Amino acid sequence: MDYYLLNINRNNVNCVDYWIKTKNIAPIFYGDSTINEIVNQKKPFPQDAYTFIDNFSKINKNAIIISIGNSSLYIFKQKNNMKEYPEFKNIVDGDLVKGIEIEIMNEVEIKKCPLVLVTIKSNRYMASGAFRKINESKGKSYFGNIKAIEYLLYGKEPEINTFEDYLYCLSSIEFETLIAKMYEERDFYVPAYKGGFIKNFDLFCKENNGGEILSLQIKLNLKKDNYNEFTNLFYCINSEIKKENIKTWKEIKEEITKCNETKNWLKQSLEWVNYKGDI
Repeated sequence: MDYYLLNINRNNVNCVDYWIKTKNIAPIFYGDSTINEIVNQKKPFPQDAYTFIDNFSKINKNAIIISIGNSSLYIFKQKNNMKEYPEFKNIVDGDLVKGIEIEIMNEVEIKKCPLVLVTIKSNRYMASGAFRKINESKGKSYFGNIKAIEYLLYGKEPEINTFEDYLYCLSSIEFETLIAKMYEERDFYVPAYKGGFIKNFDLFCKENNGGEILSLQIKLNLKKDNYNEFTNLFYCINSEIKKENIKTWKEIKEEITKCNETKNWLKQSLEWVNYKGDI
């Protein structure tokens, strides 16, 4: 099964609820261009346009799509062949709507969804396009997203066998929070759980006895370009490079065994997952 994210925005307004729930149509726009003009590349179009048409020009039974509205997340599939909807030109500033009729498989309130899924657009690549494949072929960056979709779709907790995969079921925000809570339990003061505002640093951890101050950078997957000489410690699930100050899932598992409160927080955060291993 292939999984996709469809973003539906007009003039910086989220229009998912209108199209998916009210009209049962998954649309793309791209001005007044027809499907044939896009296929024949009358002019350059974003790759998303070609990908959407390639996938849905005929009924694709292997595609599951998600869209995130203002209060609900929708999981749906294609119902009929792709076509044009000229009748909607008056509500989309003259654009010709191209799209597919859809069948909603599940609608879930955002607050009841796994955080790893509803925060998928915090990934710049996912947020910047209209239609993106949630692709696990390049590593496990979207492992948790796919498991969360399957959980919402089938109502069954996914079985996770390794601590590495368990951590991939966390959103990036939850992963940062995990490390922050772990340091708090080790008697450090952490002034803020969410970083990203200061280059090279995500967390600052100060020993409560007035001792050491540590700077941390936290990535799900640490790449060579993320490493710098200014940060004390790096926490990640996996890393392209090996350094003494880089802690991967193996070190995190060892450290968290000594932090019962953090361990309980992790279990509660991932209560939608059936983890078969030990912590």
